[in-house]
Amino acid sequence: MEGASVAVKDPSERIGYLIWQISQAYTQRFERALRPLGLTQAQFSTLVRLSLDGPLSSAELARRCGVTAQSMGTALRDLVERGLVERRPHPTHGKIIEICVTAAGKALAQQGETALEPCEQETLEPFLPQEQEQVRSHLRRMLGALNAQALGPGNGSQHDGRE
Repeated sequence: MEGASVAVKDPSERIGYLIWQISQAYTQRFERALRPLGLTQAQFSTLVRLSLDGPLSSAELARRCGVTAQSMGTALRDLVERGLVERRPHPTHGKIIEICVTAAGKALAQQGETALEPCEQETLEPFLPQEQEQVRSHLRRMLGALNAQALGPGNGSQHDGRE
């Protein structure tokens, strides 16, 4: 449509812009909190997913953590070198290599959870306590619509409370 005029919207009216800005601000705090533990966001997510979900292939881990296969490979390389995860042959599928979290990896994931608690509190501070769970619920619903695998097994199709 040549010559058609499209009104320019204030970016703060676009959900993508808001999510991106929140993500940038939160990621900075997240990475700063994990830095003393020597973890990146992808590495922390890997340790948490494996702690919660059990052994997974590298490809499945990448999907659940919302990163590329290449980024997951980089994250895993360091985690393996540090003895936080192990690669093992899948018990029934000979060509699949599973990634398993070690006891040290689980312990570091727990330390990461503790380190991130102030980030959570700061992010949710503008909301009343009863609103905080609503915020989480709305964000889970959005994520479920865009990347349900990131919610882990059985969480992608949760009832959203609407009738």
